Amino acid sequence: MDDYNFRADLLDTFQSAPDAIKALMLILPLAFALGLLGLLLHHRRAARRMERQDAMERAACEAEWERMMEATLADLRWREDGVTGRSPRPLKKDERFDPTLMLGRN
Repeated sequence: MDDYNFRADLLDTFQSAPDAIKALMLILPLAFALGLLGLLLHHRRAARRMERQDAMERAACEAEWERMMEATLADLRWREDGVTGRSPRPLKKDERFDPTLMLGRN
């Protein structure tokens, strides 16, 4: 049993196989590797697309939230002024809502 060589047995089996089987034995591992690589790349591309879409949706929600807060603050300032009949003025850049301040008041 010490004389057994796996490589020699594998090579002998390969050489004695029909030509069609030899072609399949050479092509199938490469086709499997390329298919696996294609599947991996497709999955990564889809994951990146989902991340970009989620980021855009998050940015849109944050922008909408910021617009609502600015409108609310403008309305509160308008009510604090006690002026009736005049709609709230647009906020200036330095008057916009700062999330670090409680209720946006200075």
